[in-house]
Amino acid sequence: MRAHQSRRGRRVRRWLTTTALWLSLTGVAHAISVDNVISMHQSGLPADVIMQTLKSTNSSFSLTVDDLKKLEAAGVPKPVIEAMMSAGGGGDVAPAPEPAPEPEVDPLEKMRQEEEAAKAKTEDQLRLEAARQRAEDEERRRIEAERKRRISLALSAAKEAFNEGDYRKAAKLYDEFLQSQEDPNKPSAQQAALGLADALYRLGLYGNAAEIYQTLLGAGPETDVFKPAFEGLRSCTKKIAYNPVTLESLTAHFIGSFDQSFQDSYNYFLGKFFFDYNRYTEARTYLPEVSGGAEDYAGAQYLLGLMIVMEADEESDEEAKTLQLIKAPGHFEAAARAGLASGDDRVAHLSYLALGRIAYTIGINDVAIYYYRKVPTDSTNYVDALYESAWSYFLKGDTSRGMGLFHTLDGPDWESYYLPDTHLLEAAVFMNTCHFDYAYEAINRIEKKYLALKQPIQNYLAEYADPEALYAAFVEGKVRRGVDLPRLVRLAIISNVEFYDRYTTVSSFRGEVASIKAGYGDFGGDLAGRLLETVEGQAREGRIALGIKINQLLQSLDAQLTDLEVQSAEIRIEIDELAAQELSEDIESDYQGTEDEQTAQDTVAAERTASVLIGNQYLTWPFEGEYWADEVNSYRSDLKDRCGK
Repeated sequence: MRAHQSRRGRRVRRWLTTTALWLSLTGVAHAISVDNVISMHQSGLPADVIMQTLKSTNSSFSLTVDDLKKLEAAGVPKPVIEAMMSAGGGGDVAPAPEPAPEPEVDPLEKMRQEEEAAKAKTEDQLRLEAARQRAEDEERRRIEAERKRRISLALSAAKEAFNEGDYRKAAKLYDEFLQSQEDPNKPSAQQAALGLADALYRLGLYGNAAEIYQTLLGAGPETDVFKPAFEGLRSCTKKIAYNPVTLESLTAHFIGSFDQSFQDSYNYFLGKFFFDYNRYTEARTYLPEVSGGAEDYAGAQYLLGLMIVMEADEESDEEAKTLQLIKAPGHFEAAARAGLASGDDRVAHLSYLALGRIAYTIGINDVAIYYYRKVPTDSTNYVDALYESAWSYFLKGDTSRGMGLFHTLDGPDWESYYLPDTHLLEAAVFMNTCHFDYAYEAINRIEKKYLALKQPIQNYLAEYADPEALYAAFVEGKVRRGVDLPRLVRLAIISNVEFYDRYTTVSSFRGEVASIKAGYGDFGGDLAGRLLETVEGQAREGRIALGIKINQLLQSLDAQLTDLEVQSAEIRIEIDELAAQELSEDIESDYQGTEDEQTAQDTVAAERTASVLIGNQYLTWPFEGEYWADEVNSYRSDLKDRCGK
């Protein structure tokens, strides 16, 4: 410890000796200035040596603010500065002079300066913001370019699969792309949805495809997918009885910018949509807009005529009804001409049938027969035309021709048709010509062939009241306790156009279910599951709708049979009354008296036409092939009036 203190003492003495030498060399006497202190510090003298020097020289200072700043700037240690502040005769630091008062600034000038400062600051901020925005835009462009590249690759792969005919793979790729998109309204997502719908359509999955097409129509005509989506939906409705219920939104769109062909198709589709829902005012907004020569022109004209007929049916006044009906033939004639020109024979035949019915209703029977006979034998409407023309012959007084047609319809080629009124009219004609035995036989045929159907129909309706149960029994044959329908009733239901459309649609849905299940792995579980869910829902709705339609048709048949039962009973009573008025001997005598006179004439007539009666028995029809088809509308009955004068 003493040795350490001794060494320190020697070092201090050495520093003091050095300081004294430095002071003599620099010409410093006993007064030390601020600059001297700074020089000592810069010469490397320790702080305690400098402070010892200040003390030994009895230096005093009057430090100013500038002195303090100068010392601090030179790095003089704080203890030295504090020693200088307290060293010598009361050497306190001189108080800092009061700051000079700031000159007064004009308020307007101050405001200008503040505005300039704010403007300068704003410009800097704007420059920074612009730079940041440019950087963000560049990053967005980079991200968007990368996204488009990936989209292009994904869609290209899907399109390639589609073009190669691998529609399951295409559907899967399109769907995978759609599932990766957050916004289904982006053009790329809409294109992918359209591609998916097209792929499903090619696979025969019309129900699923129609759902997607209809959704895409909601995007509006300003999008690229609107037109192909509409065309796809129309194609689906030609394959299945798909009934879109949200088409009213399409009425708000302007389609004048599309080509005329598209406008015609669009107007017909909307017009038929409103027609199907009995909204004739809206239907007339669109159907007349279908231009002549368009593919749908015949259909549009037919529907316009049909609306007039339906509205006429609601008229209770016969004159008003006639005035309404005569407005329709122009539409039907235009439909028939356009249908034949475009190859749409079905519309042409329906139009001929409608023209015949209008003429029949207003009592122009020759015109009615003319149009009925324009329906060819290979038409699905031929039997209706043949049957209805027979009534026209009766009303114009040509009993022979009318009966010939009725007996023809009772031949083997049409034995499966449900035509109960033929026997009713036969009974009336037989009664009016005093062939009472034949009249009774006609009534008996009504009772045996038709009235016997009434109870089975009622039992069937009671057993299968639920639409799905009715569908299962009628279509799938799942009958309970043997409660089933006679064959003639089933044929009457099956021949109905609405039943046929709904049945084929449900059958299509069943096929879709089977197809999806068969290709489950190709579609991918997620897509296949969603496709199945959609079509199974559609199939169930279709089964219910078909069950309801079957119920309606059976109820209608039951009501018709009830009317037929009443009419048959009335005719039977009339026959009884007329038969009681004449003695059987007189009837037989009159018959024998006229028979010989007409034998020669009857023989010639029999060579030209087919007699349908031998005594009280019907002939077995020998006609076959072309002869039958060509001559069937020319048969006559050789029935003679046996009534006394």
